[in-house]
Amino acid sequence: MKTKIAIITFTGFVLMYAVGLKADGDWDIYSDALIKEGDDYWTVRIFDSPPDHTTVDMTGGWANVIQTYDASTFNMSGGITEVSAHDVSIINMGGGKIYTLQAAESSTANVFGGSVNSLVAWNNGTVNVWGGVNVLSLVSDESGVVNMSGGEIDHISALGFGVVNLSGGLVTDSLGIIENGIVYIYGYEMSKFSIGGKYGYGFVSGYWENGNLFSIDLNGSETYSRVVLIPEPSSMLLFLMGSLLFKIRKR
Repeated sequence: MKTKIAIITFTGFVLMYAVGLKADGDWDIYSDALIKEGDDYWTVRIFDSPPDHTTVDMTGGWANVIQTYDASTFNMSGGITEVSAHDVSIINMGGGKIYTLQAAESSTANVFGGSVNSLVAWNNGTVNVWGGVNVLSLVSDESGVVNMSGGEIDHISALGFGVVNLSGGLVTDSLGIIENGIVYIYGYEMSKFSIGGKYGYGFVSGYWENGNLFSIDLNGSETYSRVVLIPEPSSMLLFLMGSLLFKIRKR
């Protein structure tokens, strides 16, 4: 683990300290580190030390909030925290619990295990969801992008030009869209209904590409018109072939 020494001049005195060492519950990290069972922090900030990129693993413990910057990587397999990702940093979550995980700017959050209360892609951030993760609220906002191919989600929201791509997983409550959000659903034998469902605003049903049946209730008056069904590749190919044959016959 690298330790970076900073020198600060203040009223004629020179103060040297090791950046990356915890103090008063806060920890600014500039090199590879581990957060483990028994650790307890208030604010953890993760930065690169160019040209090196910083990787921090969390296997246990607790942190009030973890903030990632630059092109750093945060890997979480245990523990409890909140995470805010910035710049082009990467979050990989395979376990533990995060109350709120926000991927902003050009950061990416890959979530495939553990549990998250609120998972948000916003301000051009990207969230990828698969595996056995459990999420209470999944949100795409301010041009954020969510790609979901697995996991169990209670509610999905798309707003503020946010985009959600659904190709698998389980949505246990509903899908809601407002403010120019849009949701693309990839599967086959899909149908979209404008009435019915849990909230009376309709529902979408069909099969994921892996063959699993799905049914997603819609919530909100704008949602139905902002859901786009996209047939999986083989169905699309058959559709295109049929269109081509139709044109040939007309000639």
